Amino acid sequence: MNISRTAAAVLAAGGLLAVAACSNNNTPSSSAATTGGTSTSAGSQVSSSAPATTASTAAAPSKCVSASLTGAGSSFQDPIEQKWISVYRQNCGGAQINYTSVGSGAGIQQFGSGTIDFAGSDVTMKADQQSTADARCGGNPAIHIPISSGGVGVTWNLPNVTALKFSPDTIADIFQAKVTKWNDPEIAADNPGVSLPSTAITVFHRSDASGTNSVFSSYLTAATKKWTLGSGTSLNWPASSQGAKGNQGVSAGVAQTVGGITYTEQAFAIQHKLPLAQIKNPAGGFVELTADNVSKALAEATVTPASPNDISAKMNYTPSDPSAYPISSLTYAIVCSKYPSSMSADKVSLIKSYLTYGVTDGQQFATQLGFSPLPSNLVAKDQAAISAIS
Repeated sequence: MNISRTAAAVLAAGGLLAVAACSNNNTPSSSAATTGGTSTSAGSQVSSSAPATTASTAAAPSKCVSASLTGAGSSFQDPIEQKWISVYRQNCGGAQINYTSVGSGAGIQQFGSGTIDFAGSDVTMKADQQSTADARCGGNPAIHIPISSGGVGVTWNLPNVTALKFSPDTIADIFQAKVTKWNDPEIAADNPGVSLPSTAITVFHRSDASGTNSVFSSYLTAATKKWTLGSGTSLNWPASSQGAKGNQGVSAGVAQTVGGITYTEQAFAIQHKLPLAQIKNPAGGFVELTADNVSKALAEATVTPASPNDISAKMNYTPSDPSAYPISSLTYAIVCSKYPSSMSADKVSLIKSYLTYGVTDGQQFATQLGFSPLPSNLVAKDQAAISAIS
């Protein structure tokens, strides 16, 4: 479907389909994203150019659509989705947008079955999932659009121990139940001078089919030979490990359990006031989980589109940059490149407007929520792909 003449004029002038942004106290503030840089192509690396930046005044929506959208999936991206929805609806009262955190695997399944309009996922679809999604889209390709990025952190609950470092070998041994006490020599070797208690370690893992599972296990598969559980959205965890649903569930479990440890998206550690470990990268240094360090890891990701306007990327979990945080990931919206005729034109217009807002003005909320703003070249690529949705 074509964008309106008004929207086309705004885009031609370098503007964006943006909504006025609000700060945490709901005081309007906002931005128009600056998207310079070059778009990526098959096999190209994500640019290390500066993230999309914000200006002092945001454009009002070029068109508010009275329609409804339903999304579900990744718990990783849920905090920023909820912020975008809140701000968008403040400016477009006729828009009804709902996003439910059910895990990437469930989101992909629901999208393929046609029960939701878009899915959130931290991983790209497997071949069978792609085929199902394409069929749901009326035989048109389903595409991945990166909407945000962030780091998966290792977090724990030990009174008076607020800073720790972990090598990938140590992480693998902890989460495979080979290291079971906090004062184990392997943890102590990563943390000289830290007074570690003999408290038993309680591991929490994701019990649902999870993109965060895939990111964490893919990192360990790449970073250490000690990891033997493989990679994927679901793993066969040791019997002693406790399962919980979603990033919210595992982080809440650790917050309530002295001796607990888990892996979770940064935003959830922040919400539960849990510390985040520094992780050893291939250069030998221990790296903090920060927006800048995630951006450095994204610069080594490779975009490998499966179809026109698809923006699938392969992360490098052993980055060469000594400041890159290695457990970093993009998170995607999965949508139809062309929706079946049963989907109304207004609904298609709303999904285009909402996603454009998210990848442009919506990026201003990334850092405060524990995410990393998208690099400018990905923003430009996203805008082109979203504009082509029909």
